[in-house]
Amino acid sequence: MSRIKVLGFLLCVLAMIAGMSILVSFLPVNEYIEYPDWKELKELVVPPAKEETNPEELEREIQAELARQRLAACADSLGRVGLIFQEYFRTDPAAIAFPADSVMDSFFAALSASDSIALRILHYGDSQIEEDRMSQTLRDSLQKRFGGGGPGMLPFANQHTLSTSSRIAGSYVPYSSFGFGGSYKKDRLYGPLGRSSHLESGCNFVASTIRNGSSSSYFNRLTVICANPSAKFSVSCADSSVTVRHDTSGTKVLAIRFSLPDSTTAANVKIGAGALVYGIQLDNGRDSSGRGGVFVDNAAMRGCSGTVFTRSDSTTVTDYCRLANVKLIIYQYGGNMVPACTGPKSTSHYCQLVNKELRHLRNVAPEASILFIGPSDMSTNIKGSMVSYPQLEAFADSLKATAFANGVAWWDLRKAMGGDGSMKDWVLANPPLAGRDYIHFTPKGAKIASGMLSDALLKAYDYYLYRMECKALEEE
Repeated sequence: MSRIKVLGFLLCVLAMIAGMSILVSFLPVNEYIEYPDWKELKELVVPPAKEETNPEELEREIQAELARQRLAACADSLGRVGLIFQEYFRTDPAAIAFPADSVMDSFFAALSASDSIALRILHYGDSQIEEDRMSQTLRDSLQKRFGGGGPGMLPFANQHTLSTSSRIAGSYVPYSSFGFGGSYKKDRLYGPLGRSSHLESGCNFVASTIRNGSSSSYFNRLTVICANPSAKFSVSCADSSVTVRHDTSGTKVLAIRFSLPDSTTAANVKIGAGALVYGIQLDNGRDSSGRGGVFVDNAAMRGCSGTVFTRSDSTTVTDYCRLANVKLIIYQYGGNMVPACTGPKSTSHYCQLVNKELRHLRNVAPEASILFIGPSDMSTNIKGSMVSYPQLEAFADSLKATAFANGVAWWDLRKAMGGDGSMKDWVLANPPLAGRDYIHFTPKGAKIASGMLSDALLKAYDYYLYRMECKALEEE
């Protein structure tokens, strides 16, 4: 068949199909016969032109889809992390307990910014933290992660520490808010450590750190923390001298700072007569100007029940917390009251006193978070056997409730040790982790206890970072 005949045949077929399509479009719909109408046939023979795609719009669509996929993946990952945190806080006896997740967020936020803005922690406690035993391990752990160094602030007189030693030449009168190593002061000017010393003559204060491999071993900055004087006096250190005159600004805390060479382990500061000295800071910052890092002050109060803060002049603590950027106050008390609080009435009375102290600390240091550390396990002799005080668990639960009522975080040292009967195990350990009084830790035991505290605090900080990440994800 010739090409012309083939072409003619195809044209005839197409003409017939076109005619039938036109005819069908005027007929009623038949449920048994489906046949394309003219418009559908046209689209089959001549497909409609595709709309042109805008490259910028296509890129936006791609990026939006990628963002949706990323958010879904992040949400899934954060969800799994959240379950891990929930399990930790629910089951681990060494975890910090919070009345609300956000009660220590101001401190954790300051930790996040500590690379450029230095912050301080005030660790108050009874003889369980004496000699810097627990504070040093906490200090080392935080400074390892966030920077900083040095043993922090030392009282001018009657200091007891495993990280430093000091000696004083000259005449001075020591004062103490808790009665140990000093007399009471009528004007209640004790300062942030609960101790002050009035210099009757010029004094030399020589401080040396103990090189034990901790971050407390070196310092490059010495700061004298003293009262606003009524008369001038001089302070000198490292060939630098400062004359301090009466200041009418109203502040009751002055900081006189001296820069020292890096890796300094000993320094001599001379302070003239008439000064009221609250303490000497020995810090090792990223530079001597004080930028960045975390610093921990040990304020041990032997025999104290933690009810002395309302007896002190509050402005000295307020001024120091503002001056030194104190972002966390650790309140570690209760052990000295365990033998006396044998029933609900005595426990309730003590909790009322603690409640008053916590509210006081909240008022004098509003920018600082507070962490209440409860008493350790303690043993007493009952029928010839050393067993935990029977009332200790109920006593600790009451202190926890008092902390929560004031929006204060709680760390149960007794539970972290192992709970009921654990003190006996610590005493009988080899080497011993607690002394034969079945109350106080040995240096090794204090290091272990403080290590658990450090881990708990850093895990709580990681939980804060997790919550901030979840918040940022929700805002995207």
